[in-house]
Amino acid sequence: MAQNDTSAREVLQAVPGVLRALVDEKEKLAAALAEYKQRDKAEEIVAMMETRGLGDASIPFKKRVSNIMSSEKDLDIIKEAVALAAPDMSFASISERPEIDSGNSFEDYILNGQA
Repeated sequence: MAQNDTSAREVLQAVPGVLRALVDEKEKLAAALAEYKQRDKAEEIVAMMETRGLGDASIPFKKRVSNIMSSEKDLDIIKEAVALAAPDMSFASISERPEIDSGNSFEDYILNGQA
């Protein structure tokens, strides 16, 4: 019976250290999960921006994601703002320089007064 008491005492003495280790591991995993969720949300925002023609397309995708994540802004608000923004609907551009041939007779007529 003395050995059972010694074993039980050893187990009970080990419990606080084991619990602290488990709590630390849980906190690290929760922080990692939060970071993955934030990155996922930022990637979704950048993808939405791309489909709507918003932002600078010359900046690489990962850099734009990183910029949004480092802004420390509420990503839900950014996502909602992007969703509300009108997409870039430019179908054509008109040059003010008549020496440039547009290759389009309608635009040539508008620019030069001739088809």
